[in-house]
Amino acid sequence: MTVGAFEFKSHPAEFEILYSALKNISLEMGITMERTSRSPIFFSAHDFSTAIFDKEGNLITLTEYIPIHVCAASFAIRAALRYFGDDINPGDVILLNDPYTYDGGNHIADWTILLPVFWHDQLWFWSVNRAHQMDTGGGVPGGYNPDAQDCFAEGLRIPPIKIFEGGKLRKDVFDFVMGNVRFPEAQRGDLWSMIGSVRVGERRLLGVMNMWGEEKLRKFLLDLIEYTEFLMRDELAKVPDGTYYGEAFSDERTETGQFVTIRCSTTVKGDCIEVDLTGSDPMVSRYYNSTIANTYSSVFIALMTSIGRHIKYRCEGVMTPVEIKTTPGTVVHATYPAPHGLCTLMVAKQIIEAVWESLGQAIPKETPAGWGGFGSGTLTGMDPRRNEMYATPDFLAVVAGGGAIGDTDGWHAAHSPISSGGLHYPEIEVMELNVPALWKRWGFIPDSGGAGKSRGGVGIVSEFVTETEEMQISQLGDYYEVMPSAAVGGGRKPPTNCRRVITRANGTKEEIGREKFQTLHTGDILTCYAQGGCGVGNPLNRDSEKVREDVTNGIVSLEKAREEYGVVIDSKTLEVDEAQTRKLRLKNRSEEKPPGQ
Repeated sequence: MTVGAFEFKSHPAEFEILYSALKNISLEMGITMERTSRSPIFFSAHDFSTAIFDKEGNLITLTEYIPIHVCAASFAIRAALRYFGDDINPGDVILLNDPYTYDGGNHIADWTILLPVFWHDQLWFWSVNRAHQMDTGGGVPGGYNPDAQDCFAEGLRIPPIKIFEGGKLRKDVFDFVMGNVRFPEAQRGDLWSMIGSVRVGERRLLGVMNMWGEEKLRKFLLDLIEYTEFLMRDELAKVPDGTYYGEAFSDERTETGQFVTIRCSTTVKGDCIEVDLTGSDPMVSRYYNSTIANTYSSVFIALMTSIGRHIKYRCEGVMTPVEIKTTPGTVVHATYPAPHGLCTLMVAKQIIEAVWESLGQAIPKETPAGWGGFGSGTLTGMDPRRNEMYATPDFLAVVAGGGAIGDTDGWHAAHSPISSGGLHYPEIEVMELNVPALWKRWGFIPDSGGAGKSRGGVGIVSEFVTETEEMQISQLGDYYEVMPSAAVGGGRKPPTNCRRVITRANGTKEEIGREKFQTLHTGDILTCYAQGGCGVGNPLNRDSEKVREDVTNGIVSLEKAREEYGVVIDSKTLEVDEAQTRKLRLKNRSEEKPPGQ
């Protein structure tokens, strides 16, 4: 049957039913993980993703908890296929995390569980869970090691290994892995939760296959890949042909002392697109490098939040018209044994925004503005309440503002484009249960979003007082010095950089910025300020009623309403003075700066 210009091999109604069925299977896998995992990083923050792939490793359906995981997971399946060859059998469960064994992982902290789904003795699907672990060994608890000079200092490298073989647990392998992490009791439960989630996926997939049969499934899978390719090519054909350039920066420095830069040249020709990152800077000696799997996943996010954002089906076919070019040995294509711990956070964000900045020149109304950065850290130490070690990213500090897009304001407190709103922030009580600290503040930072006709979302200030004799913090943020890419012509960047400030118990203050490690003691206060997102368009064109609402809600101050937006609001009634606003905007237009400044 033909729908539009696409000829379906299966009936469109059956196509939708099967897609919904498989989509819901990946969702049920995720819910299983939420409800059975031991660590707050999973049951509270949702730092994992579940998906279904076909036998060759093509993405079929996913649940986008953390999108940066998803496209990279296909690399894990292909690594397992290359590693084991024909020795993949019913009952096998494979674990891996290593980015340097057939490019299988994105970074060492993310473990991937792969379960091959057989039906009538043939491999049909892979049920997959990728999840960020509490700890992976290495030199620093929690996995983010600012001092790492190679990947060995970041944790245990796990090439594709079978933890179940033919349905039988390989206890020696399981215990070996648990013997190389700092929190084996909790992480043992988390690993079983991951295994349980992919088994749920297997069970549900077998039910679908038994219900629908081989012929309809084969037609559906072929249609899904071809139809999503058709949809993506249709969207690409709407983009003006040409070559567009973008770049993004990191606080990290090159050997010559310059800010590390990711450079993107995007060429659109007809219904094809080439994303060329070969001009990016060489690898650095710290953990600001991206593995190739992570880079591909970052480009996937950049394209599906811009050109492909109206495509309902997020599967492998959308990447068929896309060619990605990188140079091994650069920050976007790390080679063994380079450290890469921050690749899924900061480097991925910068790759996404370099692509966005290039696309913003061609399709500004469809391209997001840059998101804010954040300064955070991994909190580690001994909890005197339980006499147990703890290690967790400070999730309450990784809360930046989202960039605006078209006529839509940016999200407040939205983390990063790598999660695209999928990361959940733990309840403050959960954080206080897991680390010996008491939170004093967690709220919006007024005026932190970039001004524009569409405003950037605001960032968060997070502040806690230490309630233990010693707490270690290892740095995992960025944007203390550089700004996010504006991404869209006319976008205003956030007014400030990220900050981290320690107020010691004796009252002295220390601006710690991107220092690698710090130690907090009883009574010390850590305050983290995240950036807001970039705005889009001239703020003098913003509806004055929207400005008034922002002032009422504490998002924009009275002073900034006047300075940035040219809107005069009465401080007592909070009503807009329309006559004074028209007069001020007329004056400001005659003095306004060029777009992007």
